[in-house]
Amino acid sequence: MTLLLCTLYAVLACLSVEGVRGSATHLHRDSDVVKLFTRRGLNNKYPPPDVPGPTPRAEWIDALNREKAAGHIPNFKPSIKTADENVKYEAGVNGSDASICSWTIGCKSPTDITDAPAGMMGISFDDGPEPASSQLMKFLKSVNQTATHFMIGSRIQQSPGDFAVALNQGGHIAVHTWSHPLMTTLNDTAVLGEIGWTLQIIFDLSGGRLPAFWRPPFGDVDNRVRAIAKNVFGLQTVIWNQDTNDWCLTPQNTNTCGAEGPSNQAALDVEMSRFVKMPKNPGLIILEHELTTHSVHGFTHAWPSIKQAGWDTRPIPSLFNMSWYQNANGAFDQPIQLNSLLDASEVVASARARLAASSDKTSTNPPLNSTVLVSSAKKPPQVGGSTAGASYRGSTFQIITLIFVQALILARL
Repeated sequence: MTLLLCTLYAVLACLSVEGVRGSATHLHRDSDVVKLFTRRGLNNKYPPPDVPGPTPRAEWIDALNREKAAGHIPNFKPSIKTADENVKYEAGVNGSDASICSWTIGCKSPTDITDAPAGMMGISFDDGPEPASSQLMKFLKSVNQTATHFMIGSRIQQSPGDFAVALNQGGHIAVHTWSHPLMTTLNDTAVLGEIGWTLQIIFDLSGGRLPAFWRPPFGDVDNRVRAIAKNVFGLQTVIWNQDTNDWCLTPQNTNTCGAEGPSNQAALDVEMSRFVKMPKNPGLIILEHELTTHSVHGFTHAWPSIKQAGWDTRPIPSLFNMSWYQNANGAFDQPIQLNSLLDASEVVASARARLAASSDKTSTNPPLNSTVLVSSAKKPPQVGGSTAGASYRGSTFQIITLIFVQALILARL
């Protein structure tokens, strides 16, 4: 028994070291964020689709109040939505000041991801899943490329099948809120609901993966919203440094934005070609959408030029060697769920306690209510320079280790 325990601890220790070594940002298994979410099925009740600021769960409100008490959430009023769909702050408040730092008003926060490293291009798409997502996923598969998908919670609720395709094809799933509002115009509780419910439905339908990245709709974020996203939910804010305005194109190939956006598909193709020819420092993070066949075509049409120009294309976290999720390094790392998402240290403690108890013949052991979540997805595409392959190899070792833990415990019950 002593030998088995030593072997178990050695394996888990090696796994932990390897996970940190393989990622510039370690997994948040030691944080309280994963404990804010308990896996549910799609049949569980979610907020109505597209209703702004849905009521958050009590656990999230408690977490927000703790962060406020600790002084981690700035205390200033939400912005005001203007007639032209922009934002402003109350009289006397400068939204571009570093204390507010509204991206919409022109302040760039050093904590946001805006640029890719030199020579790299972050591949990401907003607003899915939509009918056009199928076209996009087929193309990504054909060119062996993965991407970050900033998904809207309401769209996931309405199109869980398209969500599953993106996940099982190795796509990186990130948060784009529940109803796509101007986030700085919402009060703290509404911000909490927008982000929390999107995290919840992704967590429920992805086998327990907890996103680590989010993109505010329209890029509308300030220090208050950033702080709620980061300190309550552990999310990294991602913006962009080039904008296609491809969302302006309608299914009829007309423009809804006037001079702001491309007039038609051909104009979008020209704009994408211009981005591809830009200097490679900084690298590119282009705002693109999987809204319509036209927005998807803007990307697929530019793809040959992107590769010919020598861009190193990666999902957003792989640009920086960061973990894809808060509880899994990559697309095919298997998140751990024991009871209500115990973290890795609790897995070891639980195993040790049960093994110790099993040596006492008079002890009574409760049933082991634990689940190792294993995706049915296949190995992800080997993206040049990305961490996808390493994550897959790491996850295989992790699965074997966890199976060993459970088998050992069950054998002694």
